[in-house]
Amino acid sequence: MEYTGSQYIGEFVDGRMEGSAEYILPTETRYVGEMKDGVFHGQGTLYFPSGSRYDAIWENGLATKGSLNSPIWTRLEKSLKAVMTVEMASITRPRG
Repeated sequence: MEYTGSQYIGEFVDGRMEGSAEYILPTETRYVGEMKDGVFHGQGTLYFPSGSRYDAIWENGLATKGSLNSPIWTRLEKSLKAVMTVEMASITRPRG
């Protein structure tokens, strides 16, 4: 976790993140929910620093069903694609 700058608070099974957990990204985006085999899996919520939150059912790291509650995003931005783009941007390390 030191390499990525992320913080994990939760259980491990066979060295993998598993069970109820909180995962904090370097951007301060937080995931609170279930993990399985090191990825988001089951019921979980992403909390963004802007105050937005994304409640979802996750399967092997991908949201299969979800809803966005945001005080600042427009209707067009409230798509799964927008949420995943924001999440990927928050975990991608800059090159250089």
